[in-house]
Amino acid sequence: MAEAKTAKTKRAAKSTKTAHKADLVEMAAHAAAETTETLVEASPAPQSLAPTVQPVEVGAIFSSARKQGDAIRQAMSEAVAASAKGALEVNGKIIEAFNIQSNAALDLWRSAIKPSPLPEAFQAQTSATRQAYQAASEQWKSVAETTALWFTRSLEPLQSAFHSQKR
Repeated sequence: MAEAKTAKTKRAAKSTKTAHKADLVEMAAHAAAETTETLVEASPAPQSLAPTVQPVEVGAIFSSARKQGDAIRQAMSEAVAASAKGALEVNGKIIEAFNIQSNAALDLWRSAIKPSPLPEAFQAQTSATRQAYQAASEQWKSVAETTALWFTRSLEPLQSAFHSQKR
C-alpha cells in the first residue's frame, strides 16, 4: 500500500507541474494578444508636408566648386613660394650664425694662446667667451624669429583662402 501512495503522489505532482506550465503559457499568450491589440489600435502619426525644394542649377554648383578650387590652388602656390623664401632666409641665418660662432671661437683661442701675463690672459679669455656667447645667442634668436616668421607667412595664404570660402 505504501507503494501505491508514492505512485499517486508522483502523479499528482506531475499533473500540478503540467497545469502550472499550461497556466504560464496561457498568461504569456494573453499578454502577447493584448500587446498586439494595442498595436493594431494605434494609427500612424500624420506626416507633415515636405517643404518644396527649389532646384539648383548644376552649372552654378560647378562654377562655385571651380572658383573654390582655383582659390585653394592659388593659396597653395603662394604658400609654397612663401615657404621656399622663408627656408632660404632661415638657411642663410644658420650659415651666418655658424660663421660668426667659428670666428668667435678662433678669437677666443687666439686670446688664450697669445703670450701675456696670467691676469690679462684670464681677462681676455673671459671677454672673448662673453662675446662669443652674446654673438651666438643673438644669432640663434634671429634664426628663431626668422623661422617663426617663415611659418606665419607660409600659412597666411591658406588661412585667407579658407576664411574667404566660409563667407
